[in-house]
Amino acid sequence: MKYKVNPVSIPNNVALRRQPHPKDGAISDDQLSRFDDKYVFYDVFIDSDKDELVAIGPPALNLKPYVTNLQVFVSGKKEKFSLTDYPEQKISILKASLSRQERYDVVFKFPDFESNVSLGNEFAVSNNKVLTAISKNNAVEWIDEWIDFYKANYGIDDVFIYDNGSDNLEALEERVGEKANIVSWNFPFGPTAKRFSSFAQPVALNHCLKRFAKGGVLFNFDIDELLIADEDRIMSAVARHKVVYFESHNVPYVNPGKHDYSFCDFRYRYPERKRTARKFVCDADANFLISPHNTWVKKNYLLASRLKRNKPDALVDADAYFLHFLGITTNWQPDLDKLKEVPKESLVEDDSHIRMMPVG
Repeated sequence: MKYKVNPVSIPNNVALRRQPHPKDGAISDDQLSRFDDKYVFYDVFIDSDKDELVAIGPPALNLKPYVTNLQVFVSGKKEKFSLTDYPEQKISILKASLSRQERYDVVFKFPDFESNVSLGNEFAVSNNKVLTAISKNNAVEWIDEWIDFYKANYGIDDVFIYDNGSDNLEALEERVGEKANIVSWNFPFGPTAKRFSSFAQPVALNHCLKRFAKGGVLFNFDIDELLIADEDRIMSAVARHKVVYFESHNVPYVNPGKHDYSFCDFRYRYPERKRTARKFVCDADANFLISPHNTWVKKNYLLASRLKRNKPDALVDADAYFLHFLGITTNWQPDLDKLKEVPKESLVEDDSHIRMMPVG
């Protein structure tokens, strides 16, 4: 199934633009070309479980004074709203409580422009196991195997692939359209070397958390990552702690002797376990915000609320890991040298994923 989102952006005739996060320092012109300076929200939707209008997008940063001056009208009525900026998590969220309607004609009136969208009650609590990742130009065969692997081993109900402008989108839709949902997410990915100014992936993760995984469990693993774990153990840990983290082993590129390779063509990994860049499975309702490697809960106090990061060290499943396949790549970051050939003599054999891969 295909999902199109409802973005809101600053038009070209308005000179105001978002500036990169100051923590990232100087950014080259090449990196700036990948920075999102104009989108206010990536999607606007109705949370029919709470009767709320939700708009989610990158952090406003320097645009915050401008954005907070907007007015929100729903079916002709001006509505009160909250808009919270989370620069460290690279996201902003607008919410407005509404009375239930069949259709919601929404108008965002900014000082210099307005944006309109018509919405329905399309999304309710899923209570499902949801797998999600952002992807661009990955081989459709890789994505197909990735989906089948997680569905066969972890009982995944729904898969949401946030497509970041792939050239092979039509082939992807034809290959996996019956078993996965493809969300059009054609926003600037961001300057990859700048941690606080890349928004597409963190906003996609939180969009899935709040729009598609409500009431369920979210699996956060990229297309080049396969989890080696026990499903019952995962679900037990999530029930107790609301999140479980996993460390990884890198699977380097050992020449498979062919061009159309996939996961099962790589069976040697580094012996060292990588204890950074952990991934996770989480209770979607218990975690307020997430990033590629972290989760946060919202703590409410008498006069205020704040975010508290779940500490991964205390929540790692030491008996499980995920395999990160360096050869499963479009090589879009050549400086990382992922396709450098590594002799298998320095590696250990691990065919766990091959044994877990469904047949047929």
